[in-house]
Amino acid sequence: MKSFSISQKTDGKTESRPNHKAHKTQKFDINESLVKNKKLRQFTKRLMFSRVALIFLLIVIQILIFYFFILKLNKNFEIYLGGSLTLSFIFMVFLSNSNGKNEFKIAWMLPLILFPLLGIAAYLIYHTNIGAARMKKNLQEIKLITSRFHKDNDEARLILEKFPEAEGLGRYLIKTGSFFPHENNRLSYFKNGEMCSPRLLHDVENAKSFIFLEFFIIHIDESWQSLVNLLEEKAKQGVEVRLIFDSFGSIMISSRSYKKYLESKGIKSLNFSPITPFFSTRMNNRDHRKIIVIDGKIAYTGGLNIANEYFNIGKNRFEYWKDNAVRIEGSASENLTTLFLQTWNIYTDKKDDYKRYIFADEDQSKRGQQTGTKADMGLVIPYGDDAFNNCDIAEDVYYYIIENAKKYLYITSPYVILDNHMMESLIFAARRGVSVNLIVPSRPDHLITFCVGKTFLKTLMENGANIFLYEKGFIHAKTFISDDKYATVGSVNLDYRSFFHHFECGAFIHQAPVIADIKNDFEETLRDCTRMTPTNYKKLPWRYRFLGRIFRIVAPLI
Repeated sequence: MKSFSISQKTDGKTESRPNHKAHKTQKFDINESLVKNKKLRQFTKRLMFSRVALIFLLIVIQILIFYFFILKLNKNFEIYLGGSLTLSFIFMVFLSNSNGKNEFKIAWMLPLILFPLLGIAAYLIYHTNIGAARMKKNLQEIKLITSRFHKDNDEARLILEKFPEAEGLGRYLIKTGSFFPHENNRLSYFKNGEMCSPRLLHDVENAKSFIFLEFFIIHIDESWQSLVNLLEEKAKQGVEVRLIFDSFGSIMISSRSYKKYLESKGIKSLNFSPITPFFSTRMNNRDHRKIIVIDGKIAYTGGLNIANEYFNIGKNRFEYWKDNAVRIEGSASENLTTLFLQTWNIYTDKKDDYKRYIFADEDQSKRGQQTGTKADMGLVIPYGDDAFNNCDIAEDVYYYIIENAKKYLYITSPYVILDNHMMESLIFAARRGVSVNLIVPSRPDHLITFCVGKTFLKTLMENGANIFLYEKGFIHAKTFISDDKYATVGSVNLDYRSFFHHFECGAFIHQAPVIADIKNDFEETLRDCTRMTPTNYKKLPWRYRFLGRIFRIVAPLI
């Protein structure tokens, strides 16, 4: 394979560096601007018939009703007012007695009071999620089938007995998602995209059987095209290549023409939850996972998507993008293989022969000897979460680490919009003497989430947590570490969307040497941070503080 040089920005300086085993990408097989412009037009057209347009229409109807009663039927305005109040009261009684977090209920009460028609209609559209009913049913059936291909509970129990401090979480993950524990896996940590890319490309190049990729964001640029070229080569060699991408996050590659382009390269692709007109309620449930599985023996997960900015290639919005990933070599890869196949088969009538890809019947001890022979390599449990499992798996993994922390807690997250339980857990940890430390961006990626997040960070800071603002660029890593014993790296942000709406994933790690690498990365990253103080918060532009306080009311809906 030919190598090529790309321009990379590092610490404000531009330098040329080789990209491992990558193809020349100055010329794309599909003209980038044409693909983008075409898809942008399609997206705009669809948006006109989406829920955004529907809600706008409801607002217009609401205003027209006000106009009608006030100006045309002035004498009967009290009928409208009384009817609206009655309708709002009835629906609030229903909402108060329904299942779910109180934060969601409170967030819905404001639009229900101000705009009964709009509020109730929007609630029914978002909450009932009729458009995702088939997706939910298919996923439940697939999970039942794939659970049979994992190791039995006796083997899992024996593994967990070796790690009593994580046994409770291990049992929980088995029960809620068939996420089985694994030992004797070799784990590697990458503290940025530049470090991850060469190893990833090397692993892809050496694939023998199959390559599975699942990402929220894919951009048509050098980083993606070099990977596509390599995947094309592997497909020609007989390696099965599949790609899942989210239609909202990867809007530029979600056209039918691009799907055909990938097929011409030998790459099978699946567009997760395509944007469809009007009642596309499943649009709220995005595939936010980042997964690569190679031959069922090597897997990657973390915060990295596929775009130049994640690997700090060329000129981007932020001068530096801080992210991370973990590489798993060994039997634990089967957990992420299963997650990928479950998502893939939601949309297919012909289901996979899962036994071809899930190798749980192999002797794990032998597989462990191939990657690492020491029992002190620790425990790893790759896990996933989705909008339909009636469990808060991703959030519960975070709770477990918080509640078992005794000395310190290190957290990185680009977004911090917390429910009351998570807020109280972090405050309680700080008050009982745990050193609670969070690294978050100093500059906004999405303005409203940034402003709302600042209000939560202010509350945490006032209650003993240490908040550090990343100044070098933007930090996108999602990491929890505590007491040199527990860690998790994955795609899960500290916000409502990751916890309750999205498809997410991560790897829980216990008593493994790689935890020291994750911890060292956090402590090194502190050098590029400034500490948030009350004065620092007051210096925020007044509009940021105003937006944060106003939109915090509806934080669960953001």
